[in-house]
Amino acid sequence: MKRILTTAALLALLPPAFALDAACDPLVKSSEAKIAQPAWHVVVEGGGTKLESIKVDDQFFMSQGDKWMKSPMNLDEAEKIAIKQMQDGGIKITNCKDEGTETVDGVEMNILSYTTEIPGSGFPAVTAKLYIGKDDGLPYKSVAEDEDKTTTVTRYQDVVAPKL
Repeated sequence: MKRILTTAALLALLPPAFALDAACDPLVKSSEAKIAQPAWHVVVEGGGTKLESIKVDDQFFMSQGDKWMKSPMNLDEAEKIAIKQMQDGGIKITNCKDEGTETVDGVEMNILSYTTEIPGSGFPAVTAKLYIGKDDGLPYKSVAEDEDKTTTVTRYQDVVAPKL
């Protein structure tokens, strides 16, 4: 359970990129585009666990299961820290590759595959695919090839704060 929470949290918060590899630039840009949004709702599922986070009006909320709470951290700031770690190698991103396009829920997506690893963490490298909106550059979905087949889905429209 701890492993899925750690992996899922990283995947939800870190649409990865590695500044030294130009093929990974769209991944950093998608993360920055998400931070700039006024609202988003992220659902991470894998290994029988579902985690959610919401941003509305610069407020952040989290839930595991049906219980919502205010997030103890600013998730946009956490993502900015992660981007910096990707750029300085603290989070290692390799093998970024354009996998073509696909339409998901009526939105045309560019699909990028990559491998991410946190050196010294004890966690194995994970290969994933990130679906980025072709017109808006936003990350909409990622699918990790980890042992839990973790899937992250993000939406940006009609997002409201949860009832606490």
